[in-house]
Amino acid sequence: VLRASTHGPVRILLPMISTVGEIQKARETLAKAARKLKRRKISVPDPLPPFGIMIEVPGAALAADALAQVSDFFAIGSNDLTMYTLAADRANEHVAHLYDPLHPAVLRLIQFATNAALRARIPISICGEIAGDPNFTALLVGLGLHELSMVPAAIPHVKQRIRNMDAVAATARAALIMDQKDSGRIATLLDDFNNLA
Repeated sequence: VLRASTHGPVRILLPMISTVGEIQKARETLAKAARKLKRRKISVPDPLPPFGIMIEVPGAALAADALAQVSDFFAIGSNDLTMYTLAADRANEHVAHLYDPLHPAVLRLIQFATNAALRARIPISICGEIAGDPNFTALLVGLGLHELSMVPAAIPHVKQRIRNMDAVAATARAALIMDQKDSGRIATLLDDFNNLA
C-alpha cells in the first residue's frame, strides 16, 4: 500500500474497529513499515496515507467521538452495523425477518457516528444496501451523510432522488424520524416524504 501510494492518492480503511488502541496499533504498524522501506531506499509518501475506520459494530458507533480523534475519516458499513446491532443475519432464514435497517437503534447509531465525524470535521461516508436505495436517500442526506457508496447500477436512481430532493426538508424529516420509536412509523414517514417528490 505504501509503495502504491507514491503513484497516486491512497486511503487506508480499517474494518471491524471498536477501540482507539486498535487504530493506534495500526498506525504504529504502518509507521514501522514506512521506516523499513526507507531503510531499503524505497520511496514512501510523506505524510503517510490517511487512515480511516469502518463503523460497522455498535461499539464503534458508540465510541465514535473518541475514534474520530484518531481517525482521518469514517465509513459506516450499514449492512454489518444492522446485523450486529440486531443480532440478525439476513442470510440466516431463522432470523432474517429481524434484519431492519430502519430500526431506531440502527438509525441512532448511524446518527451518532455521523455527528461525531461532523464535530471532528472528518469525512464520513456510508455503504451497504441503504446507501444504494433511493428510498433511504433523503433520510441519509437529512442525517448529514453526503458520501454514499453503492453498486454502479444504483447510481442513476440515487442521483435522480438527490436532484429532486429538498435538502432542508430532508433534514427536517430526518429529525422527525429520529424522534420515533417504531420502525413501521419510521418507514411510513419516509415513504410519505418520498412520495412528495
